[in-house]
Amino acid sequence: MSGRRTRILITAEGTYPYYPGGVSVWCDQLIQKLPEIDYSVFSITHSPSQPLRFKLPRNVVRCTPLALWGTEEPGWCTGDFVNRYNRRLATTAEVLETKFAVPFQSVVRELLSGAAANEQRLAQGLQQLYRFFQRYDYAAAMESELAWRLFVVSVIRKLPQAEGPSIEEVTAWMRWLTRYLAVVSVPLPEVDLVHSSFAGLAGVPGVLAKLEMGSAYLLSEHGIFLRELYLALSRSRETEKNRRFLMNLNRALVKMNYFHADTITSLGAFNQMWQLRFGAPAERIVYLPNGVDPSSFAPAPGKRLERPTVVTMARISPIKGIDTLMRAAVTVKRRIPSAKFRVCGDVADENYYKAVLKIIEENNLKDSVEFGVTKDVVGAYQQAHVFCLPSNTEGMPYSILEAMLCGCPVVATDVGNVAETVGGTGLVVRPNDPDKLAEALLYLLDVVDGARRRTQLSELARHRALTHYTLDQMANRTRDLYGQLLHRSARQRSACITSPQFA
Repeated sequence: MSGRRTRILITAEGTYPYYPGGVSVWCDQLIQKLPEIDYSVFSITHSPSQPLRFKLPRNVVRCTPLALWGTEEPGWCTGDFVNRYNRRLATTAEVLETKFAVPFQSVVRELLSGAAANEQRLAQGLQQLYRFFQRYDYAAAMESELAWRLFVVSVIRKLPQAEGPSIEEVTAWMRWLTRYLAVVSVPLPEVDLVHSSFAGLAGVPGVLAKLEMGSAYLLSEHGIFLRELYLALSRSRETEKNRRFLMNLNRALVKMNYFHADTITSLGAFNQMWQLRFGAPAERIVYLPNGVDPSSFAPAPGKRLERPTVVTMARISPIKGIDTLMRAAVTVKRRIPSAKFRVCGDVADENYYKAVLKIIEENNLKDSVEFGVTKDVVGAYQQAHVFCLPSNTEGMPYSILEAMLCGCPVVATDVGNVAETVGGTGLVVRPNDPDKLAEALLYLLDVVDGARRRTQLSELARHRALTHYTLDQMANRTRDLYGQLLHRSARQRSACITSPQFA
């Protein structure tokens, strides 16, 4: 690597730099803390009109968004009309039959197989499609009569007649597949390493870059993608067969990503347990927790409000358990009428937000609850007596680390790596249990002993965060990991074919 800067492609899905959230914060902090590296960013978004939520640091040399939905045609769009026109003209029926059909059918077969998919065959099929779409038109191929016919034949062959979907379901599957496979139409930059923040679609460029140019591939999971997808699909209104198709497709992609990643980082024992369960090789898993800057998050006892205040930093969505918090608030208010609950975060689910507001209205909590987005996150922690995160699922929440550093004692649910992160310096209760949550909050808000308990826990929590979870520690560990992977991949690169070959 001597003589030039290291080049890394960081990939994201529904996060950096177009959406807020913990993964986005992690990406932004990592890039800024490693200015010696030239980063390219590939980000899968839900809409082509999604604005940037983060200012890109100077060492981001390119940012490539791929909108899965909201575009007239699926696939990567270069913006060059002449080039697109010529590619479409070149995508003839003969070309589709001779160069597209076999890899497309192979990919479909493996994606339908879910947990039984062959990781190498799926990766090889995606690589062949990637090479094909660097020369030919994605929309013309995927929306062709041939693609539809091959897909239907594959479904019929793969699924028993009793499990056969309706024509409406197959149509939906093909529509989803057409949008999702667009990830292989995006040209890859020449990089030394790909760092993916998700094990799903966002990991595909890591596999392709490894196969195409011998790049190292590092996979960092924050939440466990498959587990969170399962939870999301369980609440979905899709038919059972549609849910099964989406689960199989993503299960196959995760299996492929785990197989090809050189190293998989884990935020803690909970994540590692699920990674192993879904097929990640134990010998490739490395513990690498998140970190927060202690110079930005520090205690300020003089700022604490007189009114007993519980603050929550979370989006308003079902997985964050805000409804559980509101039910706990009913009990807390009964004992401490002056208690205030402040929820800082975007409304991510309008219907859920309405359900939460209904709980507030029915229990006369309007004067005790405040919703909104704050620009002074540090001040919100410093003003509060207790930080509460009532989530139903988490990875390793930044908000808990921030509260610990600010000296705001933590009450949280035992999900993800939360209990391991808190490590006895806060109170951890079962998720979806408003009675236990209220009991923990009252323990720290108690008029007689609450102040002493909060002081004791906050001091222990800050010490733990400073010892294990600082931003510098996270950045240095990642830098070291990059170095190890780049050294290992240097030997692989020389044996790799870098230019696509076509008959």
